[in-house]
Amino acid sequence: MDLKSEHLPNALDRIAAWRCDPFSVQKCPACDVAGIEIIDRSARPYSEWYALKCGACGLDAALHIPLPGPAGY
Repeated sequence: MDLKSEHLPNALDRIAAWRCDPFSVQKCPACDVAGIEIIDRSARPYSEWYALKCGACGLDAALHIPLPGPAGY
């Protein structure tokens, strides 16, 4: 199952909470069941990529967050 656009704000909130405490248990942004698996596959400083997987609802999505990249001098 893909991540629907209406669940994107929840996904971003869950990722932010997970980044603050990677050992915390987060809820799925789609079905709200605890135990979402979040995998950081980022290619910093250019972008952040997160894989989101939920065993309860079958969510299997990748979330791409572009970053501005290194500043030019």
